[in-house]
Amino acid sequence: MKRFSFAAPASVREAVQLLAAHEDARLMAGGVDLVHEMKRGIRAPSLVVHLCRVVQLDGITLNDGRLEIGALTKIGALESNEAVLEHAPLLAAAAREVATPQLRAMGTVAGNILQRPQCWYYRDPDSFCLRKGGEHCHAVAGDNRYHAILGGGPCHIVCPSDLAPPLLALGASAVVTAPDESERTVPLSELFVGPRVDPHNEHVLAHGEVVTRLVLPSSAGLANAFLKARERTAWDFALSSVSALCDTGPDGAVRSARLVLGGVAPNPWDATEAAESLVGRPLDDDAIEAAAAASVRGARPLRGNAYKVELTRRLVRKALERLRGD
Repeated sequence: MKRFSFAAPASVREAVQLLAAHEDARLMAGGVDLVHEMKRGIRAPSLVVHLCRVVQLDGITLNDGRLEIGALTKIGALESNEAVLEHAPLLAAAAREVATPQLRAMGTVAGNILQRPQCWYYRDPDSFCLRKGGEHCHAVAGDNRYHAILGGGPCHIVCPSDLAPPLLALGASAVVTAPDESERTVPLSELFVGPRVDPHNEHVLAHGEVVTRLVLPSSAGLANAFLKARERTAWDFALSSVSALCDTGPDGAVRSARLVLGGVAPNPWDATEAAESLVGRPLDDDAIEAAAAASVRGARPLRGNAYKVELTRRLVRKALERLRGD
């Protein structure tokens, strides 16, 4: 690890000013991802700006039926917070599936959402892949068993966050502070960018901008399900995940639905066609099978990850069966 300077500002204002003044400064929250990158030599910032003293960024509140979650809120806090359990149970379910209890006690909500790809070519300090400024995505001809089947190309990473898909399904937005201290609100559907737009970055945040909190409407009373398939039962990233949300009318017909996939695309994958196919229909076997098939329509697997297509289809089917109450 190369030598670096360290700063722990006491306010968001100080933090954004420090970041703006140093082009290669990096923000640190829980440090789970950044420290790993620095140890591997993937990043070598001259300045690390740690947010540990910005206490106003930690906490969960309920305001006018909307949940506000501070960027520094620990992932573990989502599992048992009463407001989250009542108004965003889908998010609480996803939080329980993140890594290990120790990592959930360290990792932050915003850090989980904005973590860098886990692709082993990106994480290899000796690999100069497309995402690090090279000319090619090494996964195309290499070992691609964990890579994208939807939305990939020219880079085939997958979004590693377990919290981003349910937050997208819940209609969350990120509140972002810029170096001039102005604030803007970015829907999560607009926060992430695919490799066709920018092969080097995963989100639209400019250098010096800081996510301060997440805001999401209440989903109390809506049927929800979060399912995650992985190779190991602990401390593992998703091979595929499904965040499902459904509002059903008195007649049993679906009034609205959201289906967002994780682990299969460079961004959280909003399976809009699959969700819309459910509207106006009861959650019977035919509707569920049609939605599961639609969720992976257009998939373009690589040589080693075609298994993800069937895995995801079955995971969607199982999630929808849970919404039905099976």
